[in-house]
Amino acid sequence: MPMKTLTLPKTIDRAWVEQEGQSILSEKSASVVFCGDVRSFDSAGRAFFRLLAKRKNLKISDLSDEITRAMQPSRNVQNESPRKKKNFFEDVGDKTVNAYNEFCSALVILVEMVYWGTFGLLQKRDFRKGVLGEQMYNLGYGALGITFLLTFLIGIAISVQSAIQLRQFGADIFLIMLVVIGMIREIGPLMAAIILAGRTGSATTAEIATMKVQEEIDALKTMGLNPIQFVVVPKFWAISITMPLLSIMATIAGILGGFAVAYIYLGLSIDIIMTEFAKNIIVRDVVISLIKSLVFSWLILWIGAYYGLSVRGGAEEVGKATTKSVVTAIFVIVITAALFSFVY
Repeated sequence: MPMKTLTLPKTIDRAWVEQEGQSILSEKSASVVFCGDVRSFDSAGRAFFRLLAKRKNLKISDLSDEITRAMQPSRNVQNESPRKKKNFFEDVGDKTVNAYNEFCSALVILVEMVYWGTFGLLQKRDFRKGVLGEQMYNLGYGALGITFLLTFLIGIAISVQSAIQLRQFGADIFLIMLVVIGMIREIGPLMAAIILAGRTGSATTAEIATMKVQEEIDALKTMGLNPIQFVVVPKFWAISITMPLLSIMATIAGILGGFAVAYIYLGLSIDIIMTEFAKNIIVRDVVISLIKSLVFSWLILWIGAYYGLSVRGGAEEVGKATTKSVVTAIFVIVITAALFSFVY
């Protein structure tokens, strides 16, 4: 008995597979499927040919090379040979190259931020009216309460522990010197920077990263606006103004915490406390403290802007970038504070 011949059309698309292809695949008798007229097929046609190859009762004739490749099963990822594991030197080399590339990208953002925040201001740009005051309120004033409270409590904690030791040697009077010098030189600017890194740095990264994900940064570029100049520069000036003020408030709060311990716990009089305070406050320390706080503010904004502009992906990547920004900012601030300690 001769075998039945089934001829395929020139185009195998989804519509044909749904209307005619199902009947061919469901053919029970032995048949020959002629493919010589086929000239093109889509993904549905590719799937049709793969199913056709599995039918034992259907003999396929006049296959083209393209159809033959389409009938071959796709590679199974699980069956692929595992990649060769990198050795120690390859791993270190890759990480070094990646770190160098990231550092170069971050350095470009820093240079642009400083340039457009200084010399670039001479080039006229239409900034939104009141943007500086708005950023100062968000970045600085919003952190005032938490900064004052935390540094006040830290001042109390440090003073109590120091007072316990000083009392054993009858050196209660030196607590004021310890608190004043420690708060002005190190603890005040450092705590203000860490609090701002957690609050303002994370907010900056999340804001810029969200703009990047929603393609608002690309829209600014399309309109001929520099994202650094339009988005980062107002924050640059706002945090440069508010950070030293927050550092001063944090220092005052920490000193007040130490004064409270000296007055209540050690029983020192107000006159003695104020006299020791006047003796140990040094203008040079105050100036260096303000310089440190200014450097910290630039580091916070720089790191926040870098991670925000480096986001690729969706909402999940925004969260990851925000976390990295806070961790990196705190780490860099602590290292910078340690380096400043060797300066004076």
